[in-house]
Formats: sequence, structure tokens, C-alpha cells
Amino acid sequence: MPSTAVPQESRRGPLVVAAVLPAVTLVLWLWTDTQLAPNPGFMPAFLTLVLAAHLLTSTMLVEHYRAGGGDRLLPLSAAYVWSAVCVTAHALTFPGFFGPQGVLGTPEDSSPWLWLGWNVGFPLLVAAALAPWPASLRRYFARPEGRTLRTLLVHGATAAAALAFVVLATRFVDVLPPMMRDENYGQFASKQGYRLFALNLVALAVALVGVARRGARGGLESWALVAVVASCCDSWLVLTAEARWTLGWYSARALALTAAIIVLMAMLREVTFLYGEAKRHAALMHEHNDTLVEAQTLREHMVAVVSHDMRTPLTGLEGYLEVLAEGDLSPEQADRIIARSRMLATRLALMTEDLLGVATAGRGGLSLQLTEVDVARSLTESAAAFPDLDLRVRATRGLWVKGDPLRLQQVLANLLRNAQNYGAEPVQLDARPVGDRFVQFSVTDAGAGVPEEFVPRLFDAYTRVEGTGRHGSGLGLSVVRDLITAMSGSVHYDALDNTFRVVLPGGVRTQPDSAAPTDDRVLVGD
Repeated sequence: MPSTAVPQESRRGPLVVAAVLPAVTLVLWLWTDTQLAPNPGFMPAFLTLVLAAHLLTSTMLVEHYRAGGGDRLLPLSAAYVWSAVCVTAHALTFPGFFGPQGVLGTPEDSSPWLWLGWNVGFPLLVAAALAPWPASLRRYFARPEGRTLRTLLVHGATAAAALAFVVLATRFVDVLPPMMRDENYGQFASKQGYRLFALNLVALAVALVGVARRGARGGLESWALVAVVASCCDSWLVLTAEARWTLGWYSARALALTAAIIVLMAMLREVTFLYGEAKRHAALMHEHNDTLVEAQTLREHMVAVVSHDMRTPLTGLEGYLEVLAEGDLSPEQADRIIARSRMLATRLALMTEDLLGVATAGRGGLSLQLTEVDVARSLTESAAAFPDLDLRVRATRGLWVKGDPLRLQQVLANLLRNAQNYGAEPVQLDARPVGDRFVQFSVTDAGAGVPEEFVPRLFDAYTRVEGTGRHGSGLGLSVVRDLITAMSGSVHYDALDNTFRVVLPGGVRTQPDSAAPTDDRVLVGD
């Protein structure tokens, strides 16, 4: 039997039911001979329910076994096959069911003997399924291959044995001890009944030992043990009632139905529980899949971002190399170009590391090194990357911001390139304090501005205004938003002034940094 996962609250259920059934049986036994009214429709309904329960339980156990379930499921299903054959024959021989003497026209003792075969054979077969097994037998039933063939062999043998017993109890019942006289079991109960009932107790003991040795708590094994308990209680009440239509006899039928459906109900409950678990795991898998898709999308986005932003420093390096190649430079100019080339090379190296990090780790985050950044220096270096742009720069003296210097240049470069590609010259780049704790950067061009309907999507990735004649990835402004957000700032577009405004934490130094570089296109004023 597999250790199928079961709800925690059901683990005590079999123990409770197994303890309650004998107690209830004892109370009913005190009034077992109380005569009740005969009900002609009771037995047809009872036997139909029992037969349906046995067939359903056997089918579910077999399908569970064939799907890879535990080794004990197949022999347990055979117990229900035995019962199904005996119950069917019992219904066909029961007087008054299909005819006054039964369909098979059998003697009076046939029906009780078939009942006995059902109520003794079923607990014995269940006990055999639960009993301790030798290792070779466990390996035989546990092998994944050939399970369908084993099912046919075991069920075929069980059905053949049950049919042989049916023939004995119907056609050759005269060779068996008499069981019933004038619808009374007293003679059989006093001579043979309690000996056969002892077999039920042996089956119960064997099943209990098997379950206890494997430490089963909850699950099908424990519920199969409860079925054996119910079958034993059923046999006891029938034998002590001695006659049909008594309180003990009716109560025994209820216990027989309990024995028939208890494993089926446990399996249905486990199926419901496992269905809920499957839905939960499916939801987790769906969530995990969404996370993976999001990570893959982010990785592709980062690769596109880095590739997009590599173009500006590469273009700058090509320009500086051409100037250096001409050789008509003073030592100061050459040093300045070399310094700027190194700065661009550093930016390229950082972007390469980001690209490598996204490709290998897939974390999707850009590295930031936050420090106090000199605004004048940052504006100068950003302006130097656009030598052919009519760019006018102005900044309040002594400004600083808290951010990553290379990432800030990346932000300003994207805004300036956006103005160069989609706006008109001249382009104004300003920086000024906002209160005591923030600094605002503004990039304004002389163009017509962003179309009003496009403004809500301006900072979305892979979006761009159509009909401009310009080609691009639509990533520049989304990069600006992501980087500024990572540096605890904000960015927005002012449609009235056709201006992009970036706000970062910062302020004004009381003593301006005299070492900050200057540029002939940078006006440091105010």
C-alpha cells in the first residue's frame, strides 16, 4: 500500500472509527433478538449498494495500482472481487429477491452459506493484503512492468475461486453442514458459526499486526483495517441474532455496508485532497512559469538596453580616435581626449559586465555604486559625447547629487540623444537645486514636442513615436526611468515646456569644487 499523502486531520479517523464500531455493536447486541417488520425492498437495495461499492472500490484500487501505486493495492482489490462474486450469487439465491426460492432455485442453506463465504473470505483476503510479506513477494507486486498482466492473473484466480465456492454452496450444498431451519440460524451458530467467526478474529489480528509493523497512520491501510473490524461486527450480530428481520440482523446489514464503502470513501476523500494539492501545485507551477517568463523577458530587455546604450560611447570613441589620428593637437588637448576616451571605455566595460551578468545569472539588475557626484563634472562629460550637437549647458555652482556617476551620464546621454533624434536644435541642459535636498536636471529642445496621445507611454520599453523617420529600439527613455528610480529619483515629461525633468537627492556645496572641469560650451553661472 502506498504512503499516499492524506490530510493531517484524517490520520486519527481510522482509529476513532475502529474503536466506535465494536462499542456500537455491543450496544446493539443487547437487543439483537428484537423482532422488526420484514421489508421486502430492503435486501434488493442493500445488496445493490454493496455490490456497487465493491465493484467501484476494486476498480479504483486496480487503476491506482496500474498507475504506479503501492504493491498491496492489487491483493486488496482482489478481496473486493471475491465479495462482488459472492454478493451477486447471494442476491440470486436469496428467497423472495427475484423469486420465492431465488433465481437459482437453490435450497434454503445456499443463501446463508454464500453470506458466510462473503463475510469470511473478505476479511481473510484483506488480512492477506495487509499482512507482513516476504521481500520476494513485495518485489513481485511492486515491479512497475507487467502490472496489467498481474492484475488479470490475480483477479482471474480470485474470481475462479469465488465461482467454485458459489457452485459448492448452490449445487452441492448438501455436503455442507446445515445452517438454517425455518429462517433461524440457531442450529448453525451453536455448532459451526462461532468457529468460523474465529477466522474473522484471526484475520483482524493479522491485519492489525501488518498495519502496526509498517506504522501506517491514516491512508488506505488503516481504513482497510476498519473494513475488517466492521465485517467482524457484522458476522457477530448475524450469528447472535439467529433469525432474519431482527434488530441485530438489520444492524448487521448496516455494518456490512460500512465494510463495503469505508475504503471507497477514504479513496474518494484522498482523491479530493490530491486534486486540491494538484491544483495548488499547478498554480505554483503557473506562478513559477510566469516568473521564468518575466525573468527571460527582463533578460532580453537588459540585453537590448545594454546593446542600445553601447552605441553612444562607441560613436564617441570613434570620433576621438579620428581626432587623435589627425595629430594636430596640443598636449593639453590630447590629454583631454585621452581622458574622455578612458571615461567612455569605462562606460563600455560596465555595460559589458551588465550584459554578462544578465546572460549568466539572469538576475536582471544593473549594478549601482552610489556616491556624491559633482554635477558640473557630469554635465561636462555628458556634453563632450555630443560634439556635433548645438548644446547649451547651464548649472548652479557647487551642485552635487547622490547617485552613480556613470549611470547619471547614461541617463543624460539618453535624454540628449532623444532630443537630438526626435527634437530640434538648440538643446538646453540645465541643473539647479530644488529646495535643500534635491537637484533637478532639465533637457529641453526646440522641437514640437511629444504627441499628446503618446505621453502616457513615453517611458514604456519598446515604444516609440511612429512616422518620425527615425529607427530605434524604444528603450532609451525606459532606461532613464529604471536608472533614476534605482537612484531614488524621479523623471517626468513636461509637455508645456517640451522638457524632460529628472530629480535626484542632492544639494549645493558651500564651497564649490574648484577642481571641476570646464568646457567652452558649459556656462557655470547663477
